[in-house]
Amino acid sequence: MNRSRFTLIDRLSVIRNRCYDRREALIKAAIWLMSFLAATRLAYQFWRLLLDNSPNGAIDLGFVHKWVGSWFAGDHLNEIILLPASYAMLWPFTGWLSFESSRWLWALLYIIFLVWLSFIVIRETGSGRRRDVLFTVLFILAIYPTSITIGNGQLILFLLPCILTAVLMESEHGIGATKEIIVSFLFLFSLLKTTIAVPFLLIPLVRARAFRPLAIAGCGYILLTYIAISYRDSGAVEIFRTWLHDSTALAAVGGYADVHIWLARLGLKQFILPLSFIILGVFGLWLYTFREADVWIHLGVAAIVARLWTYHRLYDDLLILIPVITVFRIVRSGRLSPNQRLAADLLLAVSWLGLLSPGFFLQLPFPFGTPFRTAQAFIWLSLLAFLLYYSYKTGRTEPA
Repeated sequence: MNRSRFTLIDRLSVIRNRCYDRREALIKAAIWLMSFLAATRLAYQFWRLLLDNSPNGAIDLGFVHKWVGSWFAGDHLNEIILLPASYAMLWPFTGWLSFESSRWLWALLYIIFLVWLSFIVIRETGSGRRRDVLFTVLFILAIYPTSITIGNGQLILFLLPCILTAVLMESEHGIGATKEIIVSFLFLFSLLKTTIAVPFLLIPLVRARAFRPLAIAGCGYILLTYIAISYRDSGAVEIFRTWLHDSTALAAVGGYADVHIWLARLGLKQFILPLSFIILGVFGLWLYTFREADVWIHLGVAAIVARLWTYHRLYDDLLILIPVITVFRIVRSGRLSPNQRLAADLLLAVSWLGLLSPGFFLQLPFPFGTPFRTAQAFIWLSLLAFLLYYSYKTGRTEPA
């Protein structure tokens, strides 16, 4: 068995070395591939966002526009999917506009937030050379979650730069009052979608004891909740009970590759909420144990937890960009053993391919789409295992 294992490692090492020998040609080919994917995908998805008048055009933005308008008009809602504060936060982006105007505003915002996200990734990966910058930007533009987010009119592209900026700023020592206000505002805005934000908010809470900015964000969230509820005839308790019922029901039938849909398929819906909170609790304990680790280790693990612990669809796969960046930073640190470097290189390669693959395959019904969905989940769990292994083997203060 050992000889077979070493033979496999040796073979993978040979393949990796051959790829390194041809890295210039491979990088050029990758840039051409990503250029093609970015151009075709973004052209189609911006058309969906701006001009497609079928039910598929800006479908989620259409729902949000309708929900926000109905909420503040006091109209009856068949279901409550978002928490009350989210309706208040979304109003400036769509509540006072027509649907067509909202589509153009969101297109502009997507461009701004893509530039913001690209700047963060370029800076944090140390992409100094022009070719590295081009590769990084094209990767962000070409992956399927980016384009699907735009075409659907989803929120993850707004949230990710805010979350990364806030956590990275809070990880700096001795931030001033101005930065603290900015961090508080970014934390508050990230709560637009709590299922994404909550695991990340545990990082500054456990790592830096960032009570004040989180408390400010919490007070702002309570105020927005109060404002939103004041437009409804129903009381707060009834609204939150309806939200819990409707969001749990949606999680049991929609989404893919998360614990909610897995439990629902196994007929264990009653364990959806308990298991989600158990996962969040275990993540909090891990954060406390490795609270001195590099912030990007925390971000990488938090992103995978955020993707798996509750209901998500294809567009939220953009979260996986964060652990990919983390593994890349670890590789560039030069602190890995040969076998660890081999595993990290393999993870980066399959993650790159997985995020560039057609999202259409992941939407295929059972059994045709099952191998693709399983493969994606396996990649994410492998990234998680590598980051947990790295944090354990290298101690609690090793930088990424």
